[in-house]
Amino acid sequence: MSRFKFSGHETFQCRHFWLKKGFDFVKSNGNFASTLALIDLGVGKNMVASINYWLRAFNILNDCDMLTKFGKQMFDDEGLDPYLEDVGTQYLLHFNLIQNSSYASIYKLAFEDFRKTRIDLEFTEEQLYDFVANYLLRQGESFSEKTIKSDIKVFLRTYYCGTKSAVKSIEDDLASILIGLGFISQVEGVTVSGVPLYRINLSSQKALDARLFLFMIMEVFLNQNSISVDQIQTEIADKLLCNREGTEEKLNWLVENGFLVYNQDAGRKEIQLKGSLSRFKLLTGYYGRI
Repeated sequence: MSRFKFSGHETFQCRHFWLKKGFDFVKSNGNFASTLALIDLGVGKNMVASINYWLRAFNILNDCDMLTKFGKQMFDDEGLDPYLEDVGTQYLLHFNLIQNSSYASIYKLAFEDFRKTRIDLEFTEEQLYDFVANYLLRQGESFSEKTIKSDIKVFLRTYYCGTKSAVKSIEDDLASILIGLGFISQVEGVTVSGVPLYRINLSSQKALDARLFLFMIMEVFLNQNSISVDQIQTEIADKLLCNREGTEEKLNWLVENGFLVYNQDAGRKEIQLKGSLSRFKLLTGYYGRI
């Protein structure tokens, strides 16, 4: 079985309200394979399949068709952010996509592997396709050119925030679930052989709260109390397009506010977590529930 997946979304990027709608459907014992799903979800057959795909890609529904702990925490009626009103939720969803690379492979490949090959962080769709195709060939994986190119278009529509001169409607914003992150933009007024040139926007990610950053650290480095800053950059910050300056800013805030301490061991800079820290309390604290 392939370790990579580039299909399942039926060429639809995840709409803003699909995750809540899909969560409620599953919670009420809805069956995506049933013809009633079209009526209950109020969308066509291909969109039903797409909602099912995105629930899994964002770690809201697991392989056993059960709602995940994360899904329940976020999307229950009394959940932390069921209608995606907080940009922090977009960061969490993006991180889940990257972590779920065997199910939604383009995101890790684009934001981690491909990005590191682009000195100026600019690219065309064709350049991204060539990278993915060559990567899969080196891995001995078979693939469909049409499928990969379709997945790249969905990838761009998921994040693309448009040029400064673009006239955008509310409907446009709602049609791209992670547009608020601004991770991808089009280079205004520049094309390559007539096709758009895009840019991956690496920054200090000031909109990402340090508590959510720590939540992700604790999710990845489960039950570890000492973690090197280099590991945090590679396993967490890089996935969030957060540069080293942004990482240091967030870690310093966490130190100053008593969440962790720094430790220098043989030139290796580490953080040490406080034993009483709770991932759930970090989340609820961020969303103002405690």
